Amino acid sequence: MMASEATRELPKWADSLLEFEESMAGKPSARWAKTNGLELTGLIMLLSATLALFGSGPFPIGLFEMASIAIEGGVVNGRNLPQAGAFNSYLYATISAVFLFLAYWVTLTTLIKWTPGKGLGPAILGVATSWIALIAIRYVSHFVLVEADWEVMWANRVLALAGPEMTSQMTQSQGSVVGCINTCYGINQNFRLWWILYVSFAVVGAAYGTSGDSPLRFTIPFLFLSMAFIFIAYNQTSINYHWEGPVRRLVTATLLAYISFGASYYYCLTNEEYKANRLKSRIAIAGVLTFFFALVIMNPPETVKDIAKLLGGQPAQDRLSDVVAGTYVPSTLDKLAGDGIQASQWGGLFVNLIIATAGGVLGFGVGVVLAFGRQSDQPFFSVPSVAVIELVRSGPLICWLYFAVFMMPDLMDPFFNAEDIVRMLLMFGIFGGCYIAEVLRGGLQAVDSGQKEAAIALGLSPIQTKLQVELPNAVRTTLPSIVSVFIGLWKDTTLLFIVNILDFFKLSKDMPNTDLRFLGSFLEPVWVSALVFWVFAFYLSRISMRIEKNLGLVREGGGEAA
Repeated sequence: MMASEATRELPKWADSLLEFEESMAGKPSARWAKTNGLELTGLIMLLSATLALFGSGPFPIGLFEMASIAIEGGVVNGRNLPQAGAFNSYLYATISAVFLFLAYWVTLTTLIKWTPGKGLGPAILGVATSWIALIAIRYVSHFVLVEADWEVMWANRVLALAGPEMTSQMTQSQGSVVGCINTCYGINQNFRLWWILYVSFAVVGAAYGTSGDSPLRFTIPFLFLSMAFIFIAYNQTSINYHWEGPVRRLVTATLLAYISFGASYYYCLTNEEYKANRLKSRIAIAGVLTFFFALVIMNPPETVKDIAKLLGGQPAQDRLSDVVAGTYVPSTLDKLAGDGIQASQWGGLFVNLIIATAGGVLGFGVGVVLAFGRQSDQPFFSVPSVAVIELVRSGPLICWLYFAVFMMPDLMDPFFNAEDIVRMLLMFGIFGGCYIAEVLRGGLQAVDSGQKEAAIALGLSPIQTKLQVELPNAVRTTLPSIVSVFIGLWKDTTLLFIVNILDFFKLSKDMPNTDLRFLGSFLEPVWVSALVFWVFAFYLSRISMRIEKNLGLVREGGGEAA
């Protein structure tokens, strides 16, 4: 008679396997499952793998039949499926077979080991979840790898990133497009976007260098990210530009990120903690300034143009005919001395990023002012702050976007003639600021009064007390809520298409209309836009968790550590 599982020593891997099984299917209640649990698990896994590989007939089809159907195409269950390549077909079948194996494993474990005897709810939940996950993964992987035609995205990749107006200036200039020799009509302005990318990558690298983590935790993931960008720029499918320039510039931006990471990492490693903290503050300020740099470099004010002229630049637009003829190649100084890219010409993912950043950067500044104003004892400050916060929060964002389009020009025109996107920047800043103000107000109320009294005793002025004592503590304790506001603002940028701003979501929705070949390809751009918005939101949440960990706010009681 075999010893029970409780009395015999099991290897570590067996304990982990049984624990994983119980987490999916629940604890066994059958007597034979308690004495021969590991052996039954092995038998169940073997049977599940067999069905996942060779299943057919009354059972869900297995890996080999799934791959065969995907390769052959034709009418399946009333649907006319296209033929697919062998690699994509077997990849789809493998992914589906893995989840089919898990579904069989959970189901057979529930029946053979009779886990409902220990708890009916966990058993039913485990079985239902495994089969629902299988259905979802099989649908998604089949669409992505077998059904979808991603040429609509490759052909419009520049359009989705920069919008139609910016794309035309980049692709209809000398040296930008294959075959653009005597039919060009624009001046290539894409250096402005590349400068923004260089600065952004350098700031990101420097910020990660101050985190104190192992260098591999930055260098390896960032390398994969850069390789993904390079692949997108290099892929030859329906390409409408020379790939050498973008790839070279992406490599340069990656090197800048690594150099700035190495410099800040070495500085923090070889200097005292207070110097490292000072560097973190300066990098944070540099991140904020990067947003304003992007606004300035895209459409420089007259001061920047005058400086470029003093340095020897001649406005490129003055010799547009020579540029189109190819007899004159303007330098960067010439382009800086001339006109930039008007805000009305911005579009694509760039618009979503710049407006979401405005909601974060400008919104945080507005939120700080409104939060302190609402906390003030002086009606001169508190009444307007309360009025603005309650007024803006009482209406949905789409109403305020319409306000920015139709009514804000009447308020601003006597002072400043702002274009639509600039007004969107301001409105997102105000809207985000009102929500951040209420979040910060909760944090300010939680600041210990002893810290305020200590600051006063040290001779700090009221402004210094608020900015150097109260605000840092409020930000620490409310950081998850602040990041949630940022993520909400990022997702809310999809509302821009309603007011006819050519953002990433609107361009993705309209991509099938760009060519007769893509008239039926309306799902692919929507899937890509969903992925892009999820990636940025997920990245923000990861950054928030990393900062919380550094501040000691991960576990209960971490407030004292912060």
